[in-house]
Amino acid sequence: MSLESKALLGVPWTILSYGANKLITVGTTIVLARLLVPADFGLFALALLATNGLGMFNDLGLGGTLVLRQDLDRRAQGTVLTVMVATAATLAVLLAAASPLVARAFGEPRLEEILLALAPLILFGGVNWFHEALLQRELEFRRRFVAQTAQSLVYATTAISLGALADAGVWSLVGGQLAGTLTYGAVLLIVVPYHVRPAFDREVVRLSVGTGSGFLVQRTCAFLQENADYLAVGRVLGPTQLGFYSMAYRLGELPYWAIADPVAKVTFPGFARMRQRGEDVRPSFLTVLRTVALVACPLSLALSAAAEPFTRVLLGDNWLPMIPVLSILGIWGVIRPVQVTLGWLLNSTGAAGLMGAISVATLVILVPVLFIAAHRGGIDAVAWVMVADMVLSSVLLTIAIRSRVRLAPGKIVRAVAPLVPALALGWAAGRVVATSVDAPLLALALSGAATLAVYAATLRILTPRVLPEALKQARSTLGR
Repeated sequence: MSLESKALLGVPWTILSYGANKLITVGTTIVLARLLVPADFGLFALALLATNGLGMFNDLGLGGTLVLRQDLDRRAQGTVLTVMVATAATLAVLLAAASPLVARAFGEPRLEEILLALAPLILFGGVNWFHEALLQRELEFRRRFVAQTAQSLVYATTAISLGALADAGVWSLVGGQLAGTLTYGAVLLIVVPYHVRPAFDREVVRLSVGTGSGFLVQRTCAFLQENADYLAVGRVLGPTQLGFYSMAYRLGELPYWAIADPVAKVTFPGFARMRQRGEDVRPSFLTVLRTVALVACPLSLALSAAAEPFTRVLLGDNWLPMIPVLSILGIWGVIRPVQVTLGWLLNSTGAAGLMGAISVATLVILVPVLFIAAHRGGIDAVAWVMVADMVLSSVLLTIAIRSRVRLAPGKIVRAVAPLVPALALGWAAGRVVATSVDAPLLALALSGAATLAVYAATLRILTPRVLPEALKQARSTLGR
């Protein structure tokens, strides 16, 4: 099977993987939202903020190097594994030692014991990230689907059981996370196409870290960009408000995880190999960008328009303060898939350092503005700042792509511009229905239907070729 065919077949598997796993995760979250209080989710979000903050240094950016550098032999891969595991072990010990300081910094004594319990996640994460990058390198997305599904099922079973039967509160989330991560690692060991033995080669470390440094800077900045809002809300407003905000954020990013992230995981190695062979990736990229935006953006917009009935029906009255934030972050979710797709094109050219520089530039502005917003306007203001940051980042990426890929910004804009009026009219229709119908369940169903129907109808009127071309591309991708 050719690399192109293998990459294309990876698209439905990655989307299926997301769909199955997020269906389980979202269902679990909805059940837990009825069993736990918002403060439990906020406290767990603070714990993950610390855990993931250290965990992002697990591989020193070597996961991206493993995918990008197709010339690494087994000994070089073994060296990457050794470095990743050693780094993860060091970071796990560091998190355990720092847990009292983190708990005091947020004024939450319970954080200390939660962080001690979660410290092993960093150690396991080093091994898991290596094997996940190996599957991505070999375009083995079906095997990755198996591992992720097992992880989600074990997480759901453990967390709901602890919440419903043991009334464990925040520990339901902690137990589910630990059980899911252990399961994921065990299944990855079974499904990887081959096993790599630990090795060490100083020259390989030097070259790999050099390539991976851009990915590390980029991921560090991306983590701070994606979690600076959690930090500001948790530090300024406390765990209950963070519980509302984090739930809205997780729901708002669902279309991104459903569409843009799975496609990125396929197109990143695919574009990297195309460029290595001297092929022009620009036409393929514009097709991918248009298709991702076509599908993902209206889903986020439908969530924004129906934020109130969605919250009332699925989460309950305890979560009503979340409604304005969910509506705003639904708009953020419209821009997010486009921004991510732009970023992965830049990554595939080997410009991880440039991508990292863009992340640093936007981060310098973002962090202080978020804290000011939290102090003066609460979680609603924080959400609007995130929308503005996403717009700025997309503009900077478009400029960088012009320089690196020789792709004019006008062509990128034209790829997504026809969707804008359809999105605006679809959102307006969905919001009118959501605020006009009294019964929450009926309002939710009719609002979603109105948003998508008006969106599709507007596209057919203004740009009649867009939908047929997208369907043709989907059939080609699915091999039909």
